[in-house]
Amino acid sequence: MFILSRYLGKSVAVTSLSGILVFVFLLITGNAMKDILGLLAEGTIPFSLFLELLWLLVPYAFSFAMPLGVLIGILLTMGRLSANQELTALRAAGISLYAIAAPVLFVALCGSMLSVYINAYHAPAARASYKAILNDLVRTDPLRFIVPRTFIHDFPGYVLYVAEKDEGRMQGFWLWELDQKKRAVRLLRAEEGSFHFDESSDSLVLTLVNGFTELRDEDNPDNLQEIQPTLSFRDARIRLPLSNLLGLANQPRDVAHYTMPELLGRMKRAESRMVDAEDPEVRNEAEVDMVKTRYYISKRFAMAASVFSLALFAVPLGIRVGRKETHANFALALAIAMTYYVILVAIGWTESMPQVRPDLLIWIPNIVAQALGFWLLRRAMQH
Repeated sequence: MFILSRYLGKSVAVTSLSGILVFVFLLITGNAMKDILGLLAEGTIPFSLFLELLWLLVPYAFSFAMPLGVLIGILLTMGRLSANQELTALRAAGISLYAIAAPVLFVALCGSMLSVYINAYHAPAARASYKAILNDLVRTDPLRFIVPRTFIHDFPGYVLYVAEKDEGRMQGFWLWELDQKKRAVRLLRAEEGSFHFDESSDSLVLTLVNGFTELRDEDNPDNLQEIQPTLSFRDARIRLPLSNLLGLANQPRDVAHYTMPELLGRMKRAESRMVDAEDPEVRNEAEVDMVKTRYYISKRFAMAASVFSLALFAVPLGIRVGRKETHANFALALAIAMTYYVILVAIGWTESMPQVRPDLLIWIPNIVAQALGFWLLRRAMQH
C-alpha cells in the first residue's frame, strides 16, 4: 500500500509541478507583454531591470498558478489511470477509492499550505515592489520614456517626438497639445529640450529652447486653413503632471499589496477607530475599512484553500471523465478554474460593502467545490 501511495503521490506531484510551471510562464508572459516588454524593446529599461521585474512577478503568478497546476495534474493523472483500466485493477484488488485518493489529496494539501505562506508574505510584497519600480521609472530618470524618432503617447494630453537624444539633451523636439477629443490644438517645435523632475509638484518640467508655437482654432483644430500666426520663443517651460500617468507620488499602497502582518495591523487600527469614533460617518468609514481588510485576509486563505478544494473536485471528475488525452483534460481544467475565478471576481466587487459580508462570501466557491467533490467521490464509490 505504501508503494502505491508513493507512486500516486509522485505522479500527481510531478504532473502538477509541470502544470504550475506552465501557468507561471503564461501569467508572467501576459503581465510582461502588458507592462514591461514594450519598455525593453524601446530601450526604456535595461535588460537587468527587465529580469528583476520578471522575478518579482513570479510569486504573484505562483499564487494563481498553484491551484491551476494541481488541478490539471490531478485530472491528467486520474484520467490516465482510469483510461488505462489501472483504477479498475486496483479496486478489483480490494483497494478503496478513498485509499487511492488519499495520497493525491495529501499532495494538494501540501500545495495549499505552501500557498498560504506565499499568498501571505511573498506574493503581495513582490507585487508591491513591482508596482513601485514601474511608478518610479519616470520620476527617477525622466528620459527613460523618451525614445528618439518615435511618437510618444505616454503623457496624457500630449504627443512627443524627439529626433535625437544625447547626454540628457534632446534635439529636434516636437510637442502636440491635445484636447479632450484627442485633437491637436497647439504645436511646439524647438531646437533643443530637456526634462527635470519637480518633486514639490510631482511633475516633469519640460524646458524648450529656440522654437516656435503654432496655435489652432480650438473649436475646429482640424481646419488647417485657420491656423493662427506662430509665436517664436527663446525659452519655454511646460509642466507635465505625473499623477495621471503613474498615480500620485508616495500614495499609500493598495490593500491588495499588504502582507498578512500589515493586514492584521490595519484591521486592529480600524477596529480601534470604530470603538473610539463618536461621529457616525467616521464609524461607518472605519467599518468599511475593517470589512475590506477582513476580505483580503480571507481571500489569501481562500485562494490557498482553493488548491485542496479544486483537487477534491478533480479526483472523482478525472475518474469519471477517464480521458488520457492531455488537451481534453487541459481544456476541462481551464473551464473549471475560469468558473471558479469568475465567481471570485464577482465577489470581489462587494469588498467595500460590509452589509453583504464579502469576507464570508469569498469562501463560497471553496465550500461548493468541496461539497461537489465529496458528493462525486461518494457516487464513484457506489459504481
